[in-house]
This record gives sequence, structure tokens and C-alpha cells, in this order.
Amino acid sequence: MKKKFILSMVVLACMSFASMGFAANNFSVTADELEYNLKTGDGVAKGNVVLMQDGGKATCNEANFNSKTKSGTLTGNVVANRGDESIVCSQFVMHNENDVSAIGGAVVSKGGRSLSSERIDYYKSRQFAETTGGWAKLRDTDGSVLNASKIAYDMKAGVANAYGGVTINSDARKLTASADSAVYHTDKVNGYVELIGNATATQDGNTVSGKKLRLNNSNVAVADGDVKIHYVPKQEPAKKKNEIAKQDEKVTVQEAKA
Repeated sequence: MKKKFILSMVVLACMSFASMGFAANNFSVTADELEYNLKTGDGVAKGNVVLMQDGGKATCNEANFNSKTKSGTLTGNVVANRGDESIVCSQFVMHNENDVSAIGGAVVSKGGRSLSSERIDYYKSRQFAETTGGWAKLRDTDGSVLNASKIAYDMKAGVANAYGGVTINSDARKLTASADSAVYHTDKVNGYVELIGNATATQDGNTVSGKKLRLNNSNVAVADGDVKIHYVPKQEPAKKKNEIAKQDEKVTVQEAKA
């Protein structure tokens, strides 16, 4: 038996919007058109879809779900928010109450940091996110950006492993870096980035390279293996040089008078 509703209705009593902690017992759906099969638990919502759940909200163009398997797919301009956590993507797949995928220009944000890729798979029970699609970007709270082919991000531990063509660009620290892979510890006090394989870092024109580099939050670099350092001394501004020249000239004149 199927029934069609064009109204707000509480359904999916046990279903969980699992990504980034969107898990709850109550789930409500509003849409221009909502069809729900009471026997199978299958449902389809179309047009201006809004899903609400214990402080979490998701909007999309269309949603297909099943209340018994706790699975579903949201498609079209998907935006989900809860507290400081958010997801933006073209398609959001709920495999079960713990495992989900954000697909199509996916951006997952939490605590001021954001992870972007063509696809991000998130495992709620482990608070672990992993990208696929050939490109990934992790943006930190200070605007620093880590790019790689793939990023695996343990949100609970605050550790990101980046693989393939790693680059780092930090305007706040006037730093650029690159390596084959990297391990990024995001802790604000004791955090650091370890660059592995063909590692190079440049700051204020000074460059250090090696097989491995570790950069901490105090801008201290520890290099290991075939280490090379290129240091560029700071040059005095032209104005200051002129002032020094005039002082030397004054001293010379005074000495001549003496």
C-alpha cells in the first residue's frame, strides 16, 4: 500500500543521517511531494526537500530512502548542517546508519577545517574520512591549504595522511612546501607536518630540502637524508643604506676637521 503526502510528516523513526555525527532517533521530511510505502519502508521525496533530525538539517532536490535498512540517497544541491559541521555535495549516499558518501564537488567542514574532493567517504563510528577521485584539499583554520591526490583524515585524532603530489601553501606562515606524501598533525600547540619523499619547503626565500622534513608550528624545520639548504640573507632597505652612508660621510668629515 502506498500513500502520497504533500505535508510535513515524521517518518523513518530509526533512520540515521549518519555523516559527521548526524545520528538520531527521530527523522522528519517535508517536500512538495512525498511518497512512502508503509510495508517496505521505501520513500521518495521530491521538490524543496527538507530533512530535519535532532538539530541537524539537510536540503536537496530529491531524496530516496528506506526506513528499515537505514539507507538512502539525497540528490541535487545537497546541503547538510549541524552545529559547526556541514556537508555540501551533489549526491549524498547513506549506506547505513554509520557509513556515508558525499559525491560531486564534496566539501565536509568541521571545527573551522574543511576537506574537499570529488568524493568523500565518511565512517561515523571511527570519525574517519577518506577521499577518492584524484584530487583532495584540506584547508586549515588559518587558511593554509594542503593539496594531494588523496587524503585520509582521522578527525578524532586530528591526523591527516596525504598521498601523491603533495603541496602546502600557507600565506599566514609565508610558507610553501611539496613532497610525495605527508602526515599532518593538526594540533594547534604541538602540531606539525612531516613531508616524506622529495621534500622541499621554502619560507621567506629560504629553502630546505631532504628525503624527509618535519615542520612544526614554531617554523622550525628538521631535515633528514640528502639535506640541502639555500639561505638568502635579508638585504637592508635602500633608505636605511642611504642613512648609513650619510652617517659614514659625516664621521669622515668630522675626522678630517679634527
